Amino acid sequence: MNTTISISKDTRSLLLDYGRKSENYDGIIRRMYNNNKLQEQMAEFVNEAEFSTLEEAKEWTRMKIKLLNK
Repeated sequence: MNTTISISKDTRSLLLDYGRKSENYDGIIRRMYNNNKLQEQMAEFVNEAEFSTLEEAKEWTRMKIKLLNK
């Protein structure tokens, strides 16, 4: 079931710029949503403020992945 939403010409232009060749608005919005959810999940997975070095963050991430894969 399709629906219509009203957006400004500026927003439409942004969607067209963001979109890939032959991608419709539904595809663009779904990809944006999925990218946002992925970023949220990554932020929950690793809080950068908890680590003083990149190596500490990498080690913590390795350990967490091991625990998730058990």
